[in-house]
Parts: sequence; C-alpha cells; structure tokens
Amino acid sequence: MPAAKFSPEASKRICDHMNEDHTDALAYYVQHYAKQPANPKDCLMVSIDSSAMVIEIEGNNKTKEEVRIPFDPPLSEAREARVRLIDMMWESVHALGMSRYQVTKYKFDLGQLGTIIACFVMYWIFLTPVPLTPVEPYLRSNISPFFQLLCMSLPPLAHFLETQLLMVPLLKKHRVPTAKLRFQWNLACLVAGGPAVRSFKKLVEEEKQVIDSGKKGM
Repeated sequence: MPAAKFSPEASKRICDHMNEDHTDALAYYVQHYAKQPANPKDCLMVSIDSSAMVIEIEGNNKTKEEVRIPFDPPLSEAREARVRLIDMMWESVHALGMSRYQVTKYKFDLGQLGTIIACFVMYWIFLTPVPLTPVEPYLRSNISPFFQLLCMSLPPLAHFLETQLLMVPLLKKHRVPTAKLRFQWNLACLVAGGPAVRSFKKLVEEEKQVIDSGKKGM
C-alpha cells in the first residue's frame, strides 16, 4: 500500500516544532541514518510525510544539502510521527555512543568553591610578597622551595588531566548542547578539578530520574 501523504498543515507543524526545540535530534538523525557530520545549528527540517523526513544541512562554505531519511515502516498517520521521531532519536543517540541523559545547564556548588578557596590560600601563602599573618613566613621557611613548587604545580596539572580525561568525554557523552556551556564546564574543571566532575555527574543523575520516570519527552 502506498504511503499516505501528510497535510501541508501537519507537515509544517511538525517541522516548526523540530526546528524550534529539537535541532539536536535533527543532527543525530543525519549523523546516524545518513552517516554525515552535522551540527544542530546547521540543521533544518524542511518537510515530513509518512514515508520520510527531509533535513537541510548548511555546510561550512554556506552550501546547503538536503538529506532524505526514510521511515521504515512508513507512518500510517501524522499523529504517529511524534513517537517515531522519539524512537529514532534514542536509536541514533545509542548508535552514536551517547547517553539518554543530557546535561543542559551548569551548576556551581560548594565542592567547587572549596577547591578554589584551598588553591587560592596555597598560592597566597607561597607567592604573596607581603605576608598578612605569621603563617606565611613560617611555612615558607619550613617547606623547601622544591616542595613549594611541587605543591603549586600539582593542582593545575591534575585539573588539566581531569578536564581532558574525564570532563571532555562526559560533555560529549551527555550531549551538552552549546559551545558556551561546554566552555563553562571545561573551565570549571580546570579551576576546581574533581568537584566539577562530581557536580556534572549529579546533574546526570537528576536527569536520569526525570527521564526514567517518564516526565520528559520530545
């Protein structure tokens, strides 16, 4: 039986919704089903009917290409599109090695603050030219320059490694959507280290509870 046509109104309604709220899903469809690179900001759903959706991709040189992604099996009616698009999004996310649980915000907490304060105090003790208390000269005189240098070098090195080995993969896995937000998390990890990673994982757990309870959908 040939696939039924969607009304122009139904097609426009679905396209508008996807383009306004779910360009990340459009990029996942293109990456998984069409095997092409795509960024959410460059994707636009231009049409959908019972047999396929068509997504327009804008390339780096401003050229535009339309990608047709078929529905298998075809949709029986427009109302079926929402469920199918959600299923296809999760299939794409899984195939691309990403998680269902997306982090879409940055959260600063006491753990990060404590690490920042501790590092600040250490650098103040070892580097301030004018001691404010007897503690600074006492520590400087009783800790060798080598160990002072070691103490000051370890946090930046450890935080850099935590950023590269832990935070960057987490940002990709949990689909952090914007460059600004990724920059915030990377900067937080460079400054605060492990507590920033723990803050991120707490947000993942919160999102997991929302998704698994069925309170969130497309």
